[in-house]
Amino acid sequence: MDLEARSLQPSVKAMLLAKLREYKSDLNNLKKEFKRLTSPSADQAARDDLLETGRADAHLVYLEL
Repeated sequence: MDLEARSLQPSVKAMLLAKLREYKSDLNNLKKEFKRLTSPSADQAARDDLLETGRADAHLVYLEL
């Protein structure tokens, strides 16, 4: 994507490259958060809470059907 954005007109290029930087930053933050949550030293209670929330939501969807 980086190469495609660099070959465009300057006005469009600046906007797309800024968005690309933003997306890369968001992706890196998500990767860090994922590593933090899946690491053995992560707080087990927080992980359990996240999993329970997902199960509860799935259970509610099932009940509504």
